[in-house]
Amino acid sequence: MSGQWAGGATGPRGAPGPGSDSVVTIPVMEKDVSCKRKEQEQSKLERNQGPKRTRLVFTDLQRRTLLAIFRENHRPTKELQVTISQQLGLELSTVSNFFMNARRRNVNKWAEEGRPSSTGSSGSSVSSSAVSCSTA
Repeated sequence: MSGQWAGGATGPRGAPGPGSDSVVTIPVMEKDVSCKRKEQEQSKLERNQGPKRTRLVFTDLQRRTLLAIFRENHRPTKELQVTISQQLGLELSTVSNFFMNARRRNVNKWAEEGRPSSTGSSGSSVSSSAVSCSTA
């Protein structure tokens, strides 16, 4: 029965009617939220029982090649990334992650160069890779 209250008096849409001294009953949760979180953590542990995946370390040739390509093109197409991954013997996701992380590092480097140095001087040095503009 929807809209049933302790006093039995209900108004429109099941709300207590005027003049009724009804008591609202709030349902109690059966399980504590913290218990659910513990159960989720236990199920994660059960799924991850295998050995931990080792971290990939690029070879010198892979690193130099990826950095050289990044200097020329910060956002290579998916087709180019597939070619790079095949040539270097890496997974496509590894190559994609390299370019994403390299862009992030590049932005962080620019942000640090724009800040005043800790010595208190307000001037900032300009990187040799900065683009110069000229008017014709």
